[in-house]
Order: sequence, then structure tokens, then C-alpha cells
Amino acid sequence: MLKKLQSASALSLLLLGGMLPLTGQQVFAGTELRITKHAVDGKNQSRAVIDVSGKITGDNGEELPGVSILLKGTTTGATSDVNGVFKLSIPEGNGTLVFSYVGYLTQEVQVNNRSIIDVKLLTDTKALEEIVVVGYGTMKKSDVTGAITSVKAKDITAIPTTNALRSLQGKVSGIDITQTSGQPGANINIVLRGNRSLKADNKPLVLVDGIPYGSFIDINPTDIASIEVLKDVASTAIYGTRGANGVIIITTKKGVSGKSTLSVNSYVSMNKKALYPKMMNGQEYAQQKREAYRTTNGDVYRKDEDIFQVTELQYIKDGQFEDWQSYIFHNGLMQNYEVNLTGGSEKTTFATSFGYQRDKGLLLDDVYRRLNGKVSIDHKLNNRIRVGVSAIYSYKNQDKRDNPLNMANKILPIAKAFNADGSLILNPAPGYSAQFTPLADEQPGVFVNNIRDKRLFATAYIDVKVTNDLFLKSMIGLDNLDYRRGYYKGYNTIANAGRNSVSGVEINNGFNYTWENTLNYTKTVGVHQIQGLLGTSSLGTNYEEYTSSGNNQASPITSFHDLNSNTISKVIGSKLRETRIASFFGRVNYKLNNKYILQASLRTDGSSVLAAGNKWGYFPSASAAWRIIEEPFLQNSKVVNDLKVRLSWGKSGNAAIDPYATLGGLGLSAYAFGTSAAFGYAPNIVENPALTWETTGTWNAGLDFGFFQNRISGNIDIYKSLTKDLLLPSLLPTHSGYPDILKNVGQVQNKGIELSITSQNLNAKSFNWSTDYTFTLNREKIVALNDGVTRNEANSWFVGEPTKVFFNYKKIGNWQLGEEEAAKNFGSNKPGDVKVADINGNGVVDPGDRTTFSQVPKFSIGVNNHFEYKNFDMSVFVFARIGQFINYEYNSSAYKPSALENSSNVDYWTPENPTNAFPRPNSSYSTTNYLYQSTLGYVDGSFLKIRDVSLGYNIPSAVVKRIGVGRVRVYGTLQNYFTFSKIKDYDPERGGDLSFPLVKQMIFGVNIDF
Repeated sequence: MLKKLQSASALSLLLLGGMLPLTGQQVFAGTELRITKHAVDGKNQSRAVIDVSGKITGDNGEELPGVSILLKGTTTGATSDVNGVFKLSIPEGNGTLVFSYVGYLTQEVQVNNRSIIDVKLLTDTKALEEIVVVGYGTMKKSDVTGAITSVKAKDITAIPTTNALRSLQGKVSGIDITQTSGQPGANINIVLRGNRSLKADNKPLVLVDGIPYGSFIDINPTDIASIEVLKDVASTAIYGTRGANGVIIITTKKGVSGKSTLSVNSYVSMNKKALYPKMMNGQEYAQQKREAYRTTNGDVYRKDEDIFQVTELQYIKDGQFEDWQSYIFHNGLMQNYEVNLTGGSEKTTFATSFGYQRDKGLLLDDVYRRLNGKVSIDHKLNNRIRVGVSAIYSYKNQDKRDNPLNMANKILPIAKAFNADGSLILNPAPGYSAQFTPLADEQPGVFVNNIRDKRLFATAYIDVKVTNDLFLKSMIGLDNLDYRRGYYKGYNTIANAGRNSVSGVEINNGFNYTWENTLNYTKTVGVHQIQGLLGTSSLGTNYEEYTSSGNNQASPITSFHDLNSNTISKVIGSKLRETRIASFFGRVNYKLNNKYILQASLRTDGSSVLAAGNKWGYFPSASAAWRIIEEPFLQNSKVVNDLKVRLSWGKSGNAAIDPYATLGGLGLSAYAFGTSAAFGYAPNIVENPALTWETTGTWNAGLDFGFFQNRISGNIDIYKSLTKDLLLPSLLPTHSGYPDILKNVGQVQNKGIELSITSQNLNAKSFNWSTDYTFTLNREKIVALNDGVTRNEANSWFVGEPTKVFFNYKKIGNWQLGEEEAAKNFGSNKPGDVKVADINGNGVVDPGDRTTFSQVPKFSIGVNNHFEYKNFDMSVFVFARIGQFINYEYNSSAYKPSALENSSNVDYWTPENPTNAFPRPNSSYSTTNYLYQSTLGYVDGSFLKIRDVSLGYNIPSAVVKRIGVGRVRVYGTLQNYFTFSKIKDYDPERGGDLSFPLVKQMIFGVNIDF
């Protein structure tokens, strides 16, 4: 394989350098091509050529860019430019040009020695013949019986993004995607059709070219041909124990014979922090402190001299205040460059790409760098055998900051950040030695946190056409990961605040393999069509981890490269984790009269993580579809041009068990023999050989529709799923010596509605307007916990409630003047304190008054409008996520009524301002222990965003063809600029946290096709 990869790299270099002609005729886009000599019968004889040009338009006269034109029977071809114009030099004679374009019917035109050929392509009203990727194969969209959504390349790259999966947010119904950190390199959260597991991961299975990859997609978005989202279990059951949370299949681009294309895509993004709240300034904090001491002084203000330190008083007099956020936040800058080269001959095709990204974050020295490349080669050995190899390599180098905002938001604003000579003051707040400067980590040489992550993801396959109806494919995938994190934090850093330094290294190595063999059979007999699939799969994961750390390193110069010089608390650790899964699967598709479709599949998985007797699981599915549009009564309908109903049921699993959970475990125990320490091991985990995987069964009903020549098209799905055998700890008697045992006992239900609609609102000669709508509604609830238990307060699990909730008292306001007696009786409260709801109605505050606040949205909506006017294009994408609660840190822990630290700038209660918003400042409370203060954080996190606004312009071909370029598109995009919610100065998508706020991006980019 290594030799193949080396050969592929060498081939790509030759192609990039223009040294390796693929054919005797070149391929071009939108510019003239002339060749006057051709070999005839092996002799070098002259042969006349003619120049053919023309314009390609659609049904309504719209100019069609990127149409493929190929001289039939040869590899001579061209593509139309942005104005639909093409030019081509071909041998004279009676050749045939083939015009093909996605969404339009392919058309063949006889040349007959004509020099001008204008072509009008007709819309393919049977767009349902579009091919979509399903588990272990492809299928016509019209034959799909499950809930599958396909997203094509143009929609993935329409808006710049570092993780291609983020482009699915609001554009695929049923999937909930959120970006909850603005730090460079941060991952996204993905949930498909609700949370199912309480202890295991709820992320869907993500496959790249059929091999597990993970949700952090660091592949160039321009390398992706399509993304298919498999949502119902009838579609995912073929993946067995890995399919319960849904499956996302990413297919990368392959080379295409007959033309070589070179494209360059680049953009620069200027980033600023999105909505982010301010803390109190110096005057506001001083007043809050006065109010806090007034509360504990019989409602009488104390003198400033009694509550402020001498230097503080001078600072207040001089107006010496600091806005710490202004020092912390900077403007970020992201640069992204991608180059793609594809092409090939009739026998060999290739695709290569290279990408570089540098993301400088909002914080100083917070930088993410990524290099990646891809090479794929497919070769046709003969008419029956085809082989291919693909390799994707990524290298990430990240300097990652610790969060300084916790300190920046609580350190007093009555402070001085720098000395007169510009040096940093480590304790800038007079009299507060525990408040260390939030700028400490920015000092040279005191802080290092570097991550280097390397990954080689390679696949190879062989396709054999055994007969005209029988195809054999064998594929192997190798995934090699190498991760290293090294850190050094000096004593004068935020983490250590003058204490001992700490340094350490974490090294992870992973090697995963996948070997799959499939046999596909396809046969048509009259009105009967049968497709069969048989397959085997073998998966293995190997993970090793090594850690070493210590305190009080001899010198900061060596960073984390001299851990042995640490003199205190040296710690080493290591881990090994290995798993194996063997699988057998099959699927049968049957279609009658092109309108009645049945499908059934079965997969059996055997896993090394389970004990003997429980290693194998069986996951069936069945589905059916009726293409009503093929019935005679709709054949000539001028209104309805697509109508199909679908019904499916299936069962899949979640391999949620730790590899060694069934074996029990030992825990390290420390002992003392005199003055010497000794260590031993004692049992601390009960073995349970009966453990098995969590399983999900789902019913799904769907309707696909298209009206008015597909001017309005879409689908609607309703579903209900039940996940059983959830892994939960069950309490054991104390005399057993163990706290609990892991069992398969819980159940979770999900049900919902999904709607996707595409409308072609206006399709004129110069102006087009289309809109995509998605609507997602999911209701999840816990049906059962272990052993009849209905509530697990420690983990916030409650029967009848969603899997993710907050559990606390419900704030309904503040106690007011005149309510002294009621406040005292309800819980020793007084005016100005938080008033909570009496949920159980017993007249006193007690644990029974606590309630739940769902973290799961009630529904989400996405609306994407796309406009085209001549050479201009514009898109506006609106996304809304409604009905979820967040725990807003600014309202809860960041509000400091004690005034011992700086505080959120909020509307707090005083006798003169009897608000119901925030409780009264009180100097007798600690910084974190205000009665019911935690209830302040639960706020409605619903939001609506105009997430993306993009404007592009295709430079006229008459301009770009002078420099030999086929297409140049320049564009500008605003991302995350407009957010609307009930929360002031905060982006609720962040989830309530104040660290690493989300960014708003102003992007300028260019797409060039040669």
C-alpha cells in the first residue's frame, strides 16, 4: 500500500506541474482549444479540425454554466463558462457532441461540420432518478424506502466552514447541530432524532467512504461529493450495533475521465466576538459594594473608608478602573486555502487536493493550524475488475489557551493592570491577593499548551464484475492516529497563581481497521426487479494512552521537555483499550411495476466487549414504499409529478459498553507501613457477564411529494422509537462491599415530525429565486429507569422527562417589602431574597418544590433563500432553535451579591428599586453561596439567527478567459452576525457558558476553476 501511496503522490505532482499529458486532446473550460495534428492508423498524418462554439441554455432561457460537453467516443471535451458559452476544436466530420448537466436531460447533437451549435437542455422532470448513497451501496432516490436526506457538494461548499457537518445545521430536518465554543478547533454537537442513551454517546455514526471517521471532519469541504443522513432504523439497521443514533455517510470526490480540472478555493475571515455581556465597571461595582454592606448594617450606608482599602479609595477618586475584557479580547483572523486537481483517462482517474488553514482566535496566542491532503486513484484493469486507493492525511498544530475569562469577569475593576514601565502587575486589585491578573498567561515563557495531532486515513478496494448481474467488492480501511499534548504552566499563571509550576505530556496512539466484503446481485425480469446484498465486516480498534506530569519544574526554558526535573508529585499513567467486532449482513430489495417496493435487511454483530453467551446481537429491518405517481390516475397529472408513501420498521444497537465492563475491576488502594507508603489493589467494580448493548426499535412513515413540475417538492416523516436495555447503575446492599452494579434496565422514547420543502419561487431568464425549508420537532422522554425507580436526582434522570434536564427550584421573583412574614415562614427569607415557587403547595420550601427545565429544544426551523441575477448570486439562511433552557452563567455564578468579586451588571433589588430580577446584594454571603442563587441561571435559550448572508459574483468569461481561466467567483459572507433572543448581549447557542464566546465572521473568498 505504501508503494501505491507513493506512486499516487508522484502522479499528483506530475499532474500539478503539467508534465504528464493525459490524452492527445486537452480539456478546457470556456476558452478555445485548437489541435491541428492527429495520428491516423498509427501514422503521423495531418487531419483537418473545425472549431465548434455555441451557447447552452435551460428551459426558460437561463444560461447554464459548467455543462459538460464531450465528443462521443473520445475524451475530447469542454465545459461551458458562466454565460453558458462553450468552444471546442474537433476533427471534421460527422461526430456527435454529448451535453450533460445535473438536473437536466442529457442531449446528443450531430455536428455535421457545423461551427455554431446552440443547445437548449430540458429539465429532468424525473429528478427522482438521482442516485443517493445508502448502507453498502447506492440506490435511485425514487427507490428509497427509508428516511434518507442527501446533501450535494454545492450545498456543502455554499457557505465557508471548517467542519463540513456544520453545513447541515438547519438544512437537514431531524438533526440538531450546535456550536457551543468559539475556540479555534472546537468541535460541534450533533444529535439525530433526539437523545437515546443516558450513559453512552448520542452522536451518530459518521462514515467517510464507508469507514468510521468521527464527528470532527477535518477534510476539505471541497473534497466532498455528497453527504447522506440516514435517519430511520430501516436505513441504519444494516450497521447493527453502531446505527442506533443514526448514520451520516460522507462520500469524497473521485476523478472523472475525459477532463482534468484544477480548482482553487480560498477565503479570509475577520472574526470578532459575537454577543457577549459586560461586567460592572468601577463605579457600578463600588455602588454594589456599598449596597452589600448597607444590607448588613441595618439598611444604613457605611462610610467608604470602612469598606474600601486605602489604595482602592484613591483609585476611585482618580477613576483608576480597568475593563479587563478589553485586554482579553482581540480580533481573530482565519485563513483557508484549498487546491483540488481531478481528471483521468478511460482506464485511470485521479483526484488530489491540498488544504491549509490557520485560525487565530479571539485570545492572544490561541492559534489553530491545519494541513491536509488527499490522493485517490481508481484504475480499470479490464471490463470486469476495478481497483482503487485513497489516502487522507491531516496534521494539526494548536496552541491552546486556558480560559482566562473566569478570572477576567470576577477580578475587581478598581485595579491597575500595568506599572508605569508597562510591566504586568500580578495582583492588580489592592488588598485582594487571590485575584491574579487574567493576563498572566500572556507573559513570555510562562505558559505553553501545545497539541499536535496527526492522522492518516486510507482505504483500498477491488471491484469485480463476476457476471452482468453479480458484483463483488472488497474494501479495507486503515485509520492511524497520533496525538500529543504538552503543557507547562509556570507559577505566575492563572492556574497556579504564585504556587508551584506544573508540566506534563499526554500521548495517545490509535490504530483502527475495517475490512468489508460485499456481494451485490441485480436482476430484472419483466416487471420484477430484485437486488440482493450479502456482506461481512470486521472492525478493530486499538488505543494506547501515556501520561506523565509533575510540579515545580527546574526551569521554564525546557517547557514540557524535561519532566524528570519536576521535584514534586511526579505522576505517570498508561491505558490500553482494544475492541473487535465481526459482522454478517444481508439485504433484499424487490420492486414490482416500478411502483411497489419492498426491502428487508438483517445484520448480526459479535463483539469482544461482551461476555460469552451474549456476544451476538441480531438487528432486522423491513420497509415498503408505494410510488403512487406511477398509478394510471396520476400519469397525466399537471399538478402532481411525484408522490410516494413509505413505511419502515427496524432495530439497531448502540455499542455503549466499556470494553472490560463485564469483567469487573480493581481499584488502587494506599496503605502505610510505619513511615513508608505501600499500594495494593482491591475489587471495586462488580463483574456482570449478562451485559449487552442498548437497542433501538423505530417505526417511520413518510411521504415524498412534488407539485407543478417540482416547483414545490419535499417530504414529511413521522416516527416513534423506543430504546431498551439502557446501561444504568443499580444500587447494591452495603454489605456486598460494592456501591452498585451496571445493568441493562432503562428505556427512552423518542417521537417526532420532520418536514423538508424546496420551492422554486421564480425561474425567469435573468432572475431565479428558490427557498429551502426544514422543520424538526422531537419529543424525548425517559420511560423507565432501573428496578422501578422513577427518579435519579443525582444524574437528573426522571421518568416522563427528557434525558437532559436541569433540576432545581423555580425562581418566580424576589420577596418584596410588605411580605416579611410570608418570606420568613416560607424559608427564613426576607425582602430582597429570591422567591421560589411552591410546587407541591405545602406552604414551605422543601426538596419537593424542585422541578425540571428541559435542555432539549421543542422544535427547530431552517429557511434558506437563494437568489441568482445574471452573474450575481445571493443566499440568506435563517435558523431558529426554540424551547430549550440553558444555565446562563452570567445570571447565576457570575452575579456576586457579596461584592467580594466583580459581578454581572444586572438589575438587583434595593428598597428603592424593588425589582423581581435579581436579589439584593449582601456582604454576609460568600461569593458562591447565596440562597437559591443557582435558580437565577435557568433562562429560555430560544434563538433565531440570520446565520449566513452571502453575496457572490461570477466575473464575466470575456474577462477571465484572457488569462486562461474558466471561472472566477468572488464572494463575501457574514456569518453569525444577527442573533435574536430574550437574552441581552449573549448568543444562546453557546449554551450558557461565558468562556470562549462564539465569533461573528466577515468572510471574503474566491473560487477559481481552470
